[in-house]
Amino acid sequence: MGHKNIPLPERRRLRSKMYKKHNLANILTHWFNVGMWLLLLPTGIAILSSPRLGLSPLWMQEMFRNVFGGTANLIRFHYTVGLLWIFVLVFNILVGFRRYFVPFAATRLLLDQDDIEWLKTKPLQMLGFMKDKELPPQDAYNAGQKLYMYVVIFGTIGIMVSGVVMTFNQVFPPLLKQIAQPVHWVSVFSIVAGLIIHVYMGAVFPEEKEAFFSMFSGKVSAWYARAHHEKWYNEKLREEMAWEDLVRQELARSAEQHAQEQPATAD
Repeated sequence: MGHKNIPLPERRRLRSKMYKKHNLANILTHWFNVGMWLLLLPTGIAILSSPRLGLSPLWMQEMFRNVFGGTANLIRFHYTVGLLWIFVLVFNILVGFRRYFVPFAATRLLLDQDDIEWLKTKPLQMLGFMKDKELPPQDAYNAGQKLYMYVVIFGTIGIMVSGVVMTFNQVFPPLLKQIAQPVHWVSVFSIVAGLIIHVYMGAVFPEEKEAFFSMFSGKVSAWYARAHHEKWYNEKLREEMAWEDLVRQELARSAEQHAQEQPATAD
């Protein structure tokens, strides 16, 4: 790739230059989700688990039942945390739907031709094939991240709707109650399956470590942006050049205005 041939001084300059990728609302929502999933996933598995299914070890099942004082309290804790999670996410979406979500979805989530080519090539490269083929330039989120966002969005909707049906099962018809449980677990499984890859790539994979730390600081270096998100990097460069042009125009207008005022001051 082109970024590998950049001279060392330019690399240092790019590594020291930072771009803002995530705002505070994104970071807080991300870690709120992490906290909720750390509470909901193990308690949900403990509720479903039995020695016959073997989804979790017996000691874990016993531990949860002892901590919560029985299965009934465990279920009550699970749906209480789940309703809190639903309320906060829905509130955030309703408050920021037009200002944040719609623009983000329109500019960052849609797949283009470069994304399709990336999806054809990257999985093969991860398996050891086509190592010499250059990947197409990517936006602020690569094609794999975009696909996982789709999974998260639809999976979250499935979890929320099915969770409400199971929690308030007295008010829903039998057919919905029968559908809700498999929808709930399929949605959870879909998100968790992608989450394993997401956590590995973000927290373990050396090239993506900067993406992980950006979920604390909100920023990535220009070097990382150029190497992994070239389209977004070029967009940031265009914004900088447009800003510089604007500053130059303002300075030129100010100088011209000052020159015009000089004769009047001399009189």
